[in-house]
Amino acid sequence: MKNYLKLASLALLLSFLVSCISEDGNPNAPDDKTMVMGQLDLIKSGTLTAQSSTNTRGTVSIVKDNAGKYFLRLSENFTTKFSTGTVTVYLATSQTLNLNSSSTFQLVSIVGKPGEQFFALPGLPDSKFTHAIIWCGAAAIPFGFAPLN
Repeated sequence: MKNYLKLASLALLLSFLVSCISEDGNPNAPDDKTMVMGQLDLIKSGTLTAQSSTNTRGTVSIVKDNAGKYFLRLSENFTTKFSTGTVTVYLATSQTLNLNSSSTFQLVSIVGKPGEQFFALPGLPDSKFTHAIIWCGAAAIPFGFAPLN
């Protein structure tokens, strides 16, 4: 029985680790080299609502820089519960993340610290993504959401 539990735990850990890897095999970790150029144009923004008894707060914005690149920005006052080590930010079609339906979400990045951060986006996000979600991968629970207007 102990070996079965160990094997099951290992399988669960491996499935979680695989879920944190992008299609090209690279981890979806924050890119500290993200360079935002010049003035930012605000595309849409929303205030985070805390969930699951966390202290999640701040704003999430979609912005465009002078070079025409798009970013998801977390505000200077952004914070959440980081003790799990698996905090991620998603764009989603509602305030509820449905990981069983890939058309309803876009993984943006792992979030490893509080405060202002910029995460590069491949382009202007599809208009169907109306919310940003802060998600705890380890517990598979929401830490917060923000409607983007």
